[in-house]
Amino acid sequence: MCMSSDGPSLRRPDGGRWCDLEGAVLLGGDARNVPDMRRIVAALSPEAHATVLVEVCGVGEIEAFDAPSARVSWLDRTLDGELRPRGERLAAAIHAWCAEWSCGEAPVCTVWLGARTPSRIVRMTRAMLPESRVS
Repeated sequence: MCMSSDGPSLRRPDGGRWCDLEGAVLLGGDARNVPDMRRIVAALSPEAHATVLVEVCGVGEIEAFDAPSARVSWLDRTLDGELRPRGERLAAAIHAWCAEWSCGEAPVCTVWLGARTPSRIVRMTRAMLPESRVS
């Protein structure tokens, strides 16, 4: 598992190049991380299966994200008209993604989490995907 929260440097957790990745790739963070996520998705190889999870504080933070090779999900913290705690929706979505990719044989996954991702989410991800690359 390759996991990083390195912010603007956009290094892969294992020191490799994003364009060389194959397999499952998860990018998670909030609206502040969208520019970094766009650059990473643009650099990925066609063999990578990318999922982008972006937690936002309302529909006003949702913006165009042209990524035909990735599945982009906007996680609105104002679900049901009530503002949820920061990271709650992102944690649930990452947990579901990890559960899906950890079924069966050991997955080859790379996970990049934005620099401001709550540490509890980073710990959860590492615990669920111990053999993958998480950064």
